[in-house]
Amino acid sequence: MTQAKNYSIVSIALIAMSALVALLSSFGTLAESLRILFISDPDQSGFASVFSGQIWRLLTPAFIHFGPMHLIFNLLWVWDLGMVIENRKGPGFYLSFFVVAAVISNVAQYLLTSNPFFGGMSGVVYGLFSYVWMRGRYDPAFNGIMRKATVNMMLAWFVLCWTGLLGPIANWAHTMGLVVGAVWAYLECKSLRLGQTSASLPANKVQSLEYFSTADILKAEALRSWVKDQYLPEARQQFDTIDGKLKIITAIIQQKGIETLPPHETQALEIVFADALVQETGLNWAVIDDDHQRTFILLKSGTPPLSFSLVPATRIAEAVKDGKLNELFQTSVQTIRNSQLPQT
Repeated sequence: MTQAKNYSIVSIALIAMSALVALLSSFGTLAESLRILFISDPDQSGFASVFSGQIWRLLTPAFIHFGPMHLIFNLLWVWDLGMVIENRKGPGFYLSFFVVAAVISNVAQYLLTSNPFFGGMSGVVYGLFSYVWMRGRYDPAFNGIMRKATVNMMLAWFVLCWTGLLGPIANWAHTMGLVVGAVWAYLECKSLRLGQTSASLPANKVQSLEYFSTADILKAEALRSWVKDQYLPEARQQFDTIDGKLKIITAIIQQKGIETLPPHETQALEIVFADALVQETGLNWAVIDDDHQRTFILLKSGTPPLSFSLVPATRIAEAVKDGKLNELFQTSVQTIRNSQLPQT
C-alpha cells in the first residue's frame, strides 16, 4: 500500500476546466459563450440538442459557475472530498463517479424545472459528500469518517438553499447528487456485507476520527520539509527511503539534542518516524479532533480499523542515545503487524 497523495489528479482536472469556463464566460455573465455548454440549446426544447449528437451537454453544466464565490466554494469541496475518494478508490473510480453524479443531477434539474440556465459543481459536491459520509459511517476500513460539524453544515446549507432565501439555486441537482452518493455508498457497503460496527477507539474518540483535511496535509508537509531541509541539498533524495528517514532523525537528535528543540520540531521527528512506519506497513494517516486540538494518528485497515498513536519524540531520542533506533523501528513494525482487535 502506498502513502496517500496530498493531491488528486481528477480534482485538478475538474478545477482547471471549471476555472477555464469561468474565465471565458466572465463567471457566467456572458451567456452567449455558455450556449454550447448548457444542457439544452435555449432555442430548442427538451433534449433535442442531446438527441442530435451533442451528448456533452449532459455533463458540461457542472463546469459553469455564476460568480467567484460560487466557483471557489464548490471547488474547495471538490479538492477536499475528491482527494479522499481518489486516495481510497483510485482516479478511475473518481472520474466515473463524477460523470454519473453530474449527468444524473443535471438531467434531474432540467426535467423538473424545464430551465436550461443552470450550472455548477454543487450536485457533484453533494454526491461526493454523501458518498464519503455514508462509507465512513458504515465502513470503518474506508477511513473516511466525516466530522459531525461538517455534516451538519452541509445539510443545513442544503435546507437553506431550498427555502429560496439565497436566490435561484439548482436545488434538484443538489438533491439528486446527495441521493446518488448515498445510494452508491449503500450498494457498495451492502455488497461488502458491511454494517455499522464499533471501532477500536473509545466511543468519544470514534466520533472525532477524521481523514486528513487540506490544512492537516499542509501542516504535515511543512513539518516533513523542516526535517528534509537538514540534509545537504545533494543528499535530500535519501529522505525518500526508510533508512534515510531514520538516519536524518538520528543526526538531528545527536547534533541538536531533543531538549533544545521547540515543540513543532519534535513533532516533525514524530511525523517522519511515523512516515517510515507507513512506508513499511501500509498504515493510513488520520486525525483525532477533540475540539481542543487535532492529534495525528495512524490507522490499520480492517473492520473496524486499529489506531496507533505516534511514537513520542522522547522515546525516539532515548533509542537514538542508546544506538537502538532501528530496533525501536522494527519493534514498532512487529507490534503493528501482530496487532489484532480484542476478542469480545
